[in-house]
Amino acid sequence: MKQRLIIMTMGLFLLFGCEQKNSLTKVEMELINNVNFEKSLLIELKDLTQSDLKQLPAIDQETGEILNDKLYDGLYSEVAEKKAVKIVEKLKNKFRENGYLIFVFDVGYDKKSVAVIKGTNDLDILRYSRTDGINYGLTNEDIVEKISEWKTQYGLIVIGCGRDWLEVEFDRLPTDLDTFAKEVYEFCPDVVDQGVGTIEVLKEAIKGMNGIWLWWD
Repeated sequence: MKQRLIIMTMGLFLLFGCEQKNSLTKVEMELINNVNFEKSLLIELKDLTQSDLKQLPAIDQETGEILNDKLYDGLYSEVAEKKAVKIVEKLKNKFRENGYLIFVFDVGYDKKSVAVIKGTNDLDILRYSRTDGINYGLTNEDIVEKISEWKTQYGLIVIGCGRDWLEVEFDRLPTDLDTFAKEVYEFCPDVVDQGVGTIEVLKEAIKGMNGIWLWWD
């Protein structure tokens, strides 16, 4: 009887311990209900980030500036950059199967987060973020057009993005990496000139990460 009582007590401890670990605050529950998101998915995200869930800010469609006084139908949770990428890699398929896009996002200077919006088209992530290469005359529409082209040719998902950067992962690498690397350099010179240094190293980087990280300084 004593042994049975101990086992029952341990079971209750584990049950309530797990519930507490995954519990959402009242404010978070209200946010999830307001945007009508699947609660279990957000619990899993918070469990990995160990950080509060917050509502995404709106972004000015003309300037690309974050509007801290206006909100968007999405949620985010702040986390260290390297951990953010790992979380997106871990959850991307599950979230997409349920109609959500999950990605690394800049929420402010020197801050990274894992963000979630509804959708099945990764280009909607870029449309939300208003990512551009304005220093090279590239608008958000230009970025979306090029990534859409690559998506059609190679298949890809957006791992993360910000005002002037983005990272994508390919379903299949371009067969002609020489030509593709030159195309990338033409589209985003900073990836070589302020990054890897040469087209040859860029080719190896693309193969190594099965994708590409772009930014326009």
